Amino acid sequence: MNRSFQLLQYALVGISALALCFALFCWNEARKEVVYLCGNFTSGVTHKSVMKQLATANYLDVTLTNTEYGARIISDSAVSLRMYRCNIDLDTDGEVITASVSGWF
Repeated sequence: MNRSFQLLQYALVGISALALCFALFCWNEARKEVVYLCGNFTSGVTHKSVMKQLATANYLDVTLTNTEYGARIISDSAVSLRMYRCNIDLDTDGEVITASVSGWF
């Protein structure tokens, strides 16, 4: 019985290690989506283009809010524990003013 308990412990450690590796892989993929997509949004890019590119992401959550100068699009991911965020500011014509990534680097 002691041997079967030891095998169970090894199996649990192995499964836990695999689960941790999978979680870290997904976390990194979500982080890369935020960082790399945000780099595509330079001054003058249209709102339609921004939304089209953000729609290609697998892990992103996108929030659009109206502001006094136009609008702000915030994209982040629950998978990366919302540690990284892309803030995209649009003018009243629907073109990007600024896009920046904030988070833990």
